[in-house]
Amino acid sequence: MATTLNASPRGTKSKPDQDFRFERKYHIQGLPKAEVEMWVRHSPAFFSECFPPRHINNIYFDTPALDNYHENLSGQADRTKIRIRWYGAFLDSPAKATLEYKIKRGMVGTKESCKLPPLKLLPGFSCDDFDHYWEQCDIPQKVSMDLKTVIPTICNRYHRKYFLSADSKYRITVDTGLEFIAIDRFDNQFQRKRILQNSVVIELKYSGDIALMDERLFNFFHSE
Repeated sequence: MATTLNASPRGTKSKPDQDFRFERKYHIQGLPKAEVEMWVRHSPAFFSECFPPRHINNIYFDTPALDNYHENLSGQADRTKIRIRWYGAFLDSPAKATLEYKIKRGMVGTKESCKLPPLKLLPGFSCDDFDHYWEQCDIPQKVSMDLKTVIPTICNRYHRKYFLSADSKYRITVDTGLEFIAIDRFDNQFQRKRILQNSVVIELKYSGDIALMDERLFNFFHSE
C-alpha cells in the first residue's frame, strides 16, 4: 500500500493506541445460520444480541497496482485499508456514509473515520463520479491526498447481527447473506455479483490484552 495510507490521517476521528482491540474472524461453511448463532449463544461467555441487526454495505479502495490486496495475500501483519461504509439499502440509499481507515497491527486493529454525506449509487455510476462526490465531502486535506492515490475495487454487502458477552468484555458479529459486487471504471450496473449462499462469517472482538482473555472462551473458539 502507498505510504500515505499508512500514516494517520489528520482530521479523522482517531483512537489512542490502547484502543486497538483483538480481532479474529472465522469463516464457517456448510452450517445453517441458526446453528452458528446457537453455537455463539452457548459459548462460555453467554452471548446475547445487543443491537438491532442491519445490512452493511462497503466499497473498498486500493492502489491501481492492488498493493493492499497483495499485502493481504502475503500475510503482512501491518496494513491499512480504506473503505466507505453505509447501512441499509445498497442503491440510492438515503443513509449517510463513513470513510474509514481500517488499521491492522498483527492480531489487533482499530479504525479512524470521517463522516460523509449519503452516497447515491445508481445504475450507470462511474468511478469518475467519485470526484464529484468528494467535492461535497468535508474531509481533511491529508485524506483528500490519500484518495487521489486509490481507486474503488470491490463492493460487498451482508446482514449483520451483534452479540455481547454477559460481562460486556467480548463482542461477536455474525454476518450472513454475503455478496461481492464488481465495480468497474465506467457504467456500473451492479449486476455482476458473487453470492456466498452457505457461508457465515463471525468475528470476535475484545478490547484488552489477549493474554488476559478468558481461557475458556479462547479454547472454545480455537477448538472449533
